Amino acid sequence: MWEYRPKSLEEFIGQSRIKKELAIYIDSAKKQGGFFPHTLFIGAPGLGKTTLARIIANELGRDIKITSGPVLDKPGSVAGILTNLEEGDILFIDEIHRMPKPCQEILYSAMEDFALDIVIGKNQGARTIRLSLPRFALICATNKPNLLLGPLLDRFQLTFKLDYYKEKELERIVKKVGRLWGLELEEEVAKRLARGAKGIPRQALNLLKRLKDFLIALDNQELAGIRRVNFEKVREFFNLLEIDEWGLTPEDRRCLLVLYKDFNGGPVGAQSLALSAHLSPEEFETIYEPALIRLGLLARTRRGRILTPLGKKYLLERAI
Repeated sequence: MWEYRPKSLEEFIGQSRIKKELAIYIDSAKKQGGFFPHTLFIGAPGLGKTTLARIIANELGRDIKITSGPVLDKPGSVAGILTNLEEGDILFIDEIHRMPKPCQEILYSAMEDFALDIVIGKNQGARTIRLSLPRFALICATNKPNLLLGPLLDRFQLTFKLDYYKEKELERIVKKVGRLWGLELEEEVAKRLARGAKGIPRQALNLLKRLKDFLIALDNQELAGIRRVNFEKVREFFNLLEIDEWGLTPEDRRCLLVLYKDFNGGPVGAQSLALSAHLSPEEFETIYEPALIRLGLLARTRRGRILTPLGKKYLLERAI
């Protein structure tokens, strides 16, 4: 789905406040030689952090090198990618919080002085050599900024917190990409896809791709031309995935049910709830919990997670 990513801020749907700010900084960078400030994007996976980094590079006409924190697990790996940058390049590091602390520390001088400090030798014979680096822009993405070292956070000149998308924005996204795939989605279909996405564009597009495959399998042939898709045609698809009218999946419902039955509605710690629902704590906190909180079915308190009255009503109405 890479070819369907927006290539400009104008094409990018959602994150309106961030887009307005980025437009100003991009325009300013163009007037100052095309050098963009070091930038940190914070937000859950799938909200468009990598896409925004690509857009910045495209708008400025700069090359972008893309890597990730788990790859840069040794000081030598960090030094290797920094010394291979050209003047004006943009280096994008996804999941930067997964870089070990010694590797994060190497970025201090690289970001501030455009230099790389290399230690040669050990103990009393150790000495530091400073290598000059071309001027570059570092753009990073994380959903756990608390795992970044304080001095590293301070060196980012711009920091943006990406919000979960509204259903209307997700509807626009699936309709737009759907047309590119030969699908003209009716309102109800777009709404149900948007609800099932839990505020995350990547999940909305994954659902759309699965819907397209389902329709092809249903007709036993490739889609030809533009096909209008009404909800009657795809009711079976949502039933197959067990996505209800709230957009909740079996995993979402299991989280609520476990909280209600096993923990008497809470409060309970996130780790205990996640493990009882057969999920990892990270899965629960990044994928399932945010949507359940936004829908008002679950709440987070000082003592732990609790089932809200609306959450209890949701379960009782379905006799789960």
